[in-house]
Amino acid sequence: MSIDKQPSCNDSFEAEAVRVDDALRAILVRTPVIAEHEKLPLRDGLHRVLSHDILSPLDVPAHNNSAMDGYALASRDLPAEGNKLFRLAGKAYAGAPFTGECGENECIRVMTGAVMPDQTDTVVIQED
Repeated sequence: MSIDKQPSCNDSFEAEAVRVDDALRAILVRTPVIAEHEKLPLRDGLHRVLSHDILSPLDVPAHNNSAMDGYALASRDLPAEGNKLFRLAGKAYAGAPFTGECGENECIRVMTGAVMPDQTDTVVIQED
């Protein structure tokens, strides 16, 4: 078929297109409904589908931690507009938390996985 005969997004109707309701029906016919469930040891569940969510009875980790490398600070110190300089008061690494105080207009250099220092609730990613 030549290029001028190929379907285009400019066409008012695409002859080979499948209607949404037909596509949905085809998907549902090919998707079996699983009505049974069984209880297995966790490791035996690899490549299986959960019948319901698994929820931990405790927070893991047991503390707030940084999900990225950056600078932890108190959001109350952020300006409504524009830029602001913060004094660097220390560093926190995963496994080596910052143990000092983070005062007003100060920040703590944090690495991914580090415990969020007291008095901080925001991380500005290092790229910013």
